[in-house]
Amino acid sequence: MTMYKRLSYDISKRTPVYPGDVPVVIRSGKSIKRGDSCNTFSLAFSNHIGTHVDAPKHFWNSGRSINEFSPDELVFDRPCLIDCRKGPGEAIEAVDISRSIRSRDFDILLIRTGFMRHREKNARLYRYKNPYLSPDAAKWIRSEIPGLRAIGIDCISIGSFSDRAAGKLTHRTLLKESGPERSAILIVEDINIPREVKAVRKLIIAPVFIDGVDSAPCTIIGEVRERI
Repeated sequence: MTMYKRLSYDISKRTPVYPGDVPVVIRSGKSIKRGDSCNTFSLAFSNHIGTHVDAPKHFWNSGRSINEFSPDELVFDRPCLIDCRKGPGEAIEAVDISRSIRSRDFDILLIRTGFMRHREKNARLYRYKNPYLSPDAAKWIRSEIPGLRAIGIDCISIGSFSDRAAGKLTHRTLLKESGPERSAILIVEDINIPREVKAVRKLIIAPVFIDGVDSAPCTIIGEVRERI
């Protein structure tokens, strides 16, 4: 069965945050119950909260901010969804990717590790010891999948707090812009890919466009095929 599905999480006070980031704060402003004419809220959170997209400026001062990307660059017509089951602190290597893909003709790679099952039940494990993409795998992806424009993962980050040096190198490898001939590979983290989703046929990333900000929370809409 094919349908459109949101592959991103709501932002709430319970949203797990990467270690060191500030938690979500949601405060009521105006309130009809208190006699105001309408309801309003004030929001405070990191720009890397919940489902979000990392743009080049996250790790390169010379790189583009997320608001500098055009809508055309955030629409993907050839997604590839792979299952790559990994446990706490395990690395996703190039061999894991290569043996899971049928071709190399896709523009966004979605990695489902299954680790999202810990997001609500064990937030500390989810935040501190998630599976991650190794720097060698990031290099392999850049060299072997030339049409790739984005990569998404069902973990709080594509790197892990348990190996921050590796995470930095993976981010820098993927987000590096090498001129018009080789743009950055955007990184979508904390993506929601339920088990019933069998394939993704089209995907749209809709970030909050904030001037000069490296990355931003986003809504992801996918045209998906679900298991019956």
